Amino acid sequence: MQDNAPFRRSRETTENPRRRRIPNVKFPPYSPDLNLIKHVWNWMKDWIQERYWQARYNVARMPLHELRRIIWQAWEAVPDEYIETLYNSWWRRCQAVIDANGGPIKY
Repeated sequence: MQDNAPFRRSRETTENPRRRRIPNVKFPPYSPDLNLIKHVWNWMKDWIQERYWQARYNVARMPLHELRRIIWQAWEAVPDEYIETLYNSWWRRCQAVIDANGGPIKY
């Protein structure tokens, strides 16, 4: 996936997939609705905030191993059905972006 972000336009970033013959899907800039993993990260953030809200007040004191444990718990808690629903919505999202000429969509 490419959304024309500056850090994704480096020579290494563009040449490596080309060498490997990995097809490139170009996204319009600023179309986060098409990047499904961002929805998963947001789900995980909400899950962490519900269960570890006190951690945001002591982030500097939290040991790295504790942070890793919490993030791993959040990843494991993401329902498979949620990921499947996101996956199944991708083509509808693409069509919505096309219909909106690259503008904002409802997702």
